[in-house]
Amino acid sequence: MKTRSSVSVALCLFVAGVILCVVPAIAQQEANAAHQPPKYLMLSTVAVKPDLMGSYIDNESSQVQAMRNSNAPGSYIGMIAITGAPRALYFSGYDSFAEMEKRHQQTMAEDPKLRDTLRQADKDEAPMLGEARRSIYHYREDLSLNAGVDISQMRFFDIILFHVRPGHDQDWEHLVRLYVKAYSSIPHARWAMWEKMYGEDSDRTFILVSPMQALAEEDQAQLDGENLPKTVGQDQMEMMHQLGNVAIESSESMLFAVVPEISYAPDAWVKASPDFWGKK
Repeated sequence: MKTRSSVSVALCLFVAGVILCVVPAIAQQEANAAHQPPKYLMLSTVAVKPDLMGSYIDNESSQVQAMRNSNAPGSYIGMIAITGAPRALYFSGYDSFAEMEKRHQQTMAEDPKLRDTLRQADKDEAPMLGEARRSIYHYREDLSLNAGVDISQMRFFDIILFHVRPGHDQDWEHLVRLYVKAYSSIPHARWAMWEKMYGEDSDRTFILVSPMQALAEEDQAQLDGENLPKTVGQDQMEMMHQLGNVAIESSESMLFAVVPEISYAPDAWVKASPDFWGKK
């Protein structure tokens, strides 16, 4: 299993939906405080057509500003892919499905002027978009390491998508726990593991999420990975690699950059870091 030892978090990966009117709220968190991941994640991803990302960001930014001017309920974080096909990723966190429903109802009850503004913006944006998806994940604390983090300070996300081979759930969980133990002696190693509950391949899909304040943290992550055999021993490392070949059908690593212009950040974050979260 490939891992990252950067800072980890409570939210993320890609899934679905034409956003703003339908994406629920991210868990409300104060800035400059570490928080454990929420119980559930609503993850949304939108494919953006080539050469239209700038126009897409401009359109999304105008919608965010309209929501802020209207003091609309909820919040969400938006980011764009550094690697892979052009796409935008949004995520929201919840501690219950009841909270998820409540946030959705609040969003749909926005004032008529704002609702009309967002609907028109969606129509304007439609020619820029390709496929859109949405999924729900639940947090696996038992497969995570030091996952508490101040998400308001994170600017990049390293996300690894795993597809587990059918019938090898126990092998997969045993493998991850071995990595948790192996990395537990590294002070800055941390990640959050999420298991897909609803969506495509929901019976065998996991994501490992590592948020970062700067991409320089990837340099340290690479060093940690190279030095892991010295920490656990060559024989243990070989056994872990063999178990990974048995348990994992495929994996994909992705990098995303947080874009404040397309994020509807909590007011506390904007007040604490107006130079970043207050961008228009």
